[in-house]
Amino acid sequence: MSKYAVIKVGSSQERVSVGDEFSVSSSFDESTLVPVLVSPRKGQIVIDNKELKNYKVELEFISKTKSKKMNIFQYKNKTGNRRRVGYRENTKIVKVKSIQGLESVEEE
Repeated sequence: MSKYAVIKVGSSQERVSVGDEFSVSSSFDESTLVPVLVSPRKGQIVIDNKELKNYKVELEFISKTKSKKMNIFQYKNKTGNRRRVGYRENTKIVKVKSIQGLESVEEE
């Protein structure tokens, strides 16, 4: 997996290559992203903003799911106050269709 890109998804960053599937927030609607970092060849990294504009990461929607349940427990001592809540966030699973710009590096 020497060819990869790092993309910003919401408040986090994901390292992806062509064919990878990962989950994002349900409010995420973009299908094409400009990466934050690209590794077109083994040992080479591109981080310059002018060069990164030549690369685009295309995403494809796969399905809707819910995240793993988060258990929230509130407790206050000496009062007997206890509260337990569960929470599951709606998420989407997307697949990396292609990383445009990597093909031109192979020809050099």
